[in-house]
Amino acid sequence: MSVDITADEEEKIDEFLSDYFDVERDQRLLEYTEQDDDESSVGEADEIEELVDRTRNIYDERGKGYLGLALSFILSVEDLSQADPWLADFHPDLDWEDDILPRYEQKGVDYRTGQNIDTLSLRYNDHEVGIRGRINDIGDFFHQTMSRTNFPNAPGHYTGNWRDHIEVLESAFILSGPGRREAAERIIELGLDRLQSKDYPKREPAFSQPFLEVLNDYERKDDNEMGGLAYQAMVYGYATAEWPHLSLRASGVRTGSSRQHRFGDIDGYHGPDLMISVEAKDRVIDESNIDTELGTMMKLAERSTTISIAACREVEADARETLQDEGVKVITDKDLRIQLRTWDYHKQNVALQGMVHFLEHIEENPTATRRLLRFVEDVDPNNSALAHLEKSAED
Repeated sequence: MSVDITADEEEKIDEFLSDYFDVERDQRLLEYTEQDDDESSVGEADEIEELVDRTRNIYDERGKGYLGLALSFILSVEDLSQADPWLADFHPDLDWEDDILPRYEQKGVDYRTGQNIDTLSLRYNDHEVGIRGRINDIGDFFHQTMSRTNFPNAPGHYTGNWRDHIEVLESAFILSGPGRREAAERIIELGLDRLQSKDYPKREPAFSQPFLEVLNDYERKDDNEMGGLAYQAMVYGYATAEWPHLSLRASGVRTGSSRQHRFGDIDGYHGPDLMISVEAKDRVIDESNIDTELGTMMKLAERSTTISIAACREVEADARETLQDEGVKVITDKDLRIQLRTWDYHKQNVALQGMVHFLEHIEENPTATRRLLRFVEDVDPNNSALAHLEKSAED
């Protein structure tokens, strides 16, 4: 067997088979067989090998689904053994016609019409098992649990041909409980080796989340920067990525919006139309300062069709309710944190580049730009903007 079974796969196989096999009981039987009947033990090993070889040949000659049929035979017989202790032992001379058919009531049911014998069900006393239900479980196991996407989805086709593989079914009856467990594991390993594994895209190293890192960890105050600069630059970067279809207008942090004929710190236009206006406040907004800090936004929301947005570090519940009643959309650090977790690297990088642009070309503060880039160097060391950090170092 060329497949390497991982520890995680072994655990999943054990969990699947534990629905059918009593591990403690099988271990006791196995120890008994090894101590008291070496000949029988060798014979059972040969029987297991023969069963696995038959399954491999059927798989190669007739298709993948017959692996599921062989496994469904084993699991069905093991289920039957819960009611018939006779099946716990190894019976090397067992014969389908002479020994098995007379012992169990055979109930054939067409899974489409409920008539004829299109699939196999066996009854012992009041305990009935059918291969159709088992092969459905096996399909789910390979598809969903083990991510083998090309296991067939047509169980009826295979269970309807059960008579063509009596020798495999007979082997399932011949084996002891531990023998069936061993055979089931071997056939599952065969399936894992032959069936196609679904590959999930994974990048090593994983993409970073640079803008989320800025939101969470970038120091917003510095002696060489005007108060609120880092936050306003961050909000500008956010707007750049969130509304890429709009043309943004903004000025430095100490330039009044009215002098620049703007409404908020950042205005977004589509052609001549003002679509959004954002006020950036790196502070806690409550009922005591809401009018002073965000009065303009509330008036804009009331008197225009522009989407008015208050981007704030934090907004207390009463103040948020007031803003929402006035038609102002609220975005806090907490709201941003949730949203940024859904942004891929490239969208976060658009926001980061927008922040760099604000510091370098709107605020025109190269010292602030370098400080941000030094932070980026740690969280996203291959970012293209870092070329400017190297250039400034040379200068």
